[in-house]
Amino acid sequence: MKKFLALVFFLMPCSISWAKVYVTEPLLVQQPSYAGMEFYVFKPYNMPSGWYVTFDGYPVKKNPDGVWVYGTSEGPNLVGTNYVVGSVIPSMAGITPYINQAQISELRSLPGQELLARQPNLSQSKAAQGQNYSTWIPDWTFNQKFMAVGKWKSTVDRIGILNNPALPVAWKGSNPKVIYIWTGEQWYQITRRDEKSAASAIKRELYKITKFHKKTRFKWYEQDTPVLAQHARTWGYYWLGEIQPR
Repeated sequence: MKKFLALVFFLMPCSISWAKVYVTEPLLVQQPSYAGMEFYVFKPYNMPSGWYVTFDGYPVKKNPDGVWVYGTSEGPNLVGTNYVVGSVIPSMAGITPYINQAQISELRSLPGQELLARQPNLSQSKAAQGQNYSTWIPDWTFNQKFMAVGKWKSTVDRIGILNNPALPVAWKGSNPKVIYIWTGEQWYQITRRDEKSAASAIKRELYKITKFHKKTRFKWYEQDTPVLAQHARTWGYYWLGEIQPR
């Protein structure tokens, strides 16, 4: 691992809220979610353990799966979100910067911070331009009812996409008793009877599921699938891919 070479101490003008900042040498990190994606982070003074800041001022940390995610403030504390670095434009996702633009400009003007000064903001980078990574931000990522499935670890450990109609589906284990299908408004629950597989149980309920789909007019886009697959990894779920009822 690349070692930090130096700490820089400086006094900020009174017009800026923080009085002193220790800045480590920028650290190049890799995002395992996207092959080839790398970005720089640095660690300001008093940053909580494990937390860093991107060059556009947003707090980030590694989640338990080693994936870099954005953070958000809850009172005096920083907590991780489900937003993977490289999958969203943080400002559009409602994430608040940890450091404002005036402070970033001050940091970039410091002696020895030439690398920091050369780096683009993530929101202006290839990740944000969609050149190498997904920047599609589906509506469901802002839907608390949908995102709640990421916390249902007692009843869910895998998730995928129903083939037709295209709807997210989730369950636990290879022989689940309960299957959840997103209707566009809520997670519809299917209880398995004597079916041999989850796909067979879905087939039994397919007519009702299709009616729900037509009622809600929920649209699943092709770009949604890789975003959900990444969320599955963030949640610690197995990605099922496309599921064909049979």
